[in-house]
Amino acid sequence: MKAEGKYTQELWLEAQNVYQKILSCKFVKQLADGSLCKESFGHYLTQDVLYLLKDAEALGNVGERSKNEEEKTFFMALKEDGLAVEQILREEYLRYFNLQPATIQSSAFKAYSDFLLYHSQHSSYECACAALLPCFWIYGEVADEISKHALANNVYQKFIDTYAGDEYDDYTKKFIQIVENLAKESSNFDEMKRVFLQACEFEYLVFDEAISLSFT
Repeated sequence: MKAEGKYTQELWLEAQNVYQKILSCKFVKQLADGSLCKESFGHYLTQDVLYLLKDAEALGNVGERSKNEEEKTFFMALKEDGLAVEQILREEYLRYFNLQPATIQSSAFKAYSDFLLYHSQHSSYECACAALLPCFWIYGEVADEISKHALANNVYQKFIDTYAGDEYDDYTKKFIQIVENLAKESSNFDEMKRVFLQACEFEYLVFDEAISLSFT
């Protein structure tokens, strides 16, 4: 997904180191070729279900704070969509992959959730939006790369397809436009960039946690 102007282009360029680190991490490579152990995948998926609830809460907080009705409607739609995806993952995907739901967040997912909730409530509106954007932009780009390199008959194909499609791309494009417009009007772009890059690092850490934990 392309940047929507010079500010989001700068954000994306600054994020390239962590983005490439994500693409080269074992979790992403093994998910694409189907060799990822079930325990690592199960950790990620069950934690993602819990994370989506917190992410939806953060999106709702940002929506409530917005003074722009179009943006408010957009973030509230993202909140509802996130809750719908969480329900599908919980009710359909956990059963499909024969996984038991998690009840407690892991350290990396909790840290990411806490980060998003904090900024959605306490940072400036534009910084809150910048903090929430990587969950869509980085994740969407990673999902696209995984889809391109996924081997045939991949046991995880059902999950890989979750974030494919025009609707997800449309959401991401609109989100990037909002952050670009906010950055144009903000006197605090450096802080927007700081929290954006922190969120990008969290995107890496949740993948890394899933592949680094010992399941023996």
